[in-house]
Amino acid sequence: MLRELSGHEIDALHYELLVKDIVAAAEKLPPFPDIAWKIISLMKAMAPVKEIEDLIIYDQAIGARILRLANSVYYGRQYYIRSLKDAMLLLGDNRLVQAVMAACSTGYFIRGGSTDEQELWEHSVTTALISELIARRIKFEGVLTLYTTALLHDIGKTILDLYSKIYLQSSLSEIRGESDVIRGERRALGIDHQELGAIIARKWKFPPDIATAIGNHHNPEKAGEYEELTSLVYLANLLAVSFAKKENKGPPDGIEPESDPVFKRFGISGKMIEGFRSEIEISMAGIVRALGTA
Repeated sequence: MLRELSGHEIDALHYELLVKDIVAAAEKLPPFPDIAWKIISLMKAMAPVKEIEDLIIYDQAIGARILRLANSVYYGRQYYIRSLKDAMLLLGDNRLVQAVMAACSTGYFIRGGSTDEQELWEHSVTTALISELIARRIKFEGVLTLYTTALLHDIGKTILDLYSKIYLQSSLSEIRGESDVIRGERRALGIDHQELGAIIARKWKFPPDIATAIGNHHNPEKAGEYEELTSLVYLANLLAVSFAKKENKGPPDGIEPESDPVFKRFGISGKMIEGFRSEIEISMAGIVRALGTA
């Protein structure tokens, strides 16, 4: 005789099936574009600019973003750069890799052109740029690894938001308004964007430090040997959220730089935060347009 399932058991089964469905969707994402790794390999091998240009020129989206970035306010150009080669020389290796990674990741964030997607993309770019500012200030050597991790730290939200609209008939914005974002997501859908992001990063064959940092950027103390990288993404993410609130001119909501252990570890003060804010506000709009959709 079959035993009737209790309400608790039905809920548990529902969550288990839902989580499996969400994870399967994440694992079906198209692979991260191969052109990114090819360009990075050429640059590591110190290949001639012409060889790198020949590879980029066949990807119009990447080429367009590189030109826009070179002509953005961020560089204060006095004349318009029309040549991809000149743009690459101006940007240099680090900026070129950043533009390539941003161009390759755009399609995963902006698929339907909704406001939520655009806001998530702008937050991701802002977080990456802030992480670079922090890295320069504290002389962190793994700038490109940090930039890539910060750019993709919320990649799990691209899948989680889709399922929230399907199963909850709304976005996760209200849930993320709670003090504990991760717990809210897990309660609603059985999995959080950190864990999902780590699954995607591993599927794309990103190195363990990037996957681990993406999977723990809200709680860097759980990142083990990669705690330093994860902590820097944590800082950049908090500041990006704060800077998006135009009326907020103080430190991030609920954060006291002089008492938060992560801020204290890297010597990030309230005064330093205001410096980051000023630098980002000067050129943020232009950079988002440069690295955004073609």
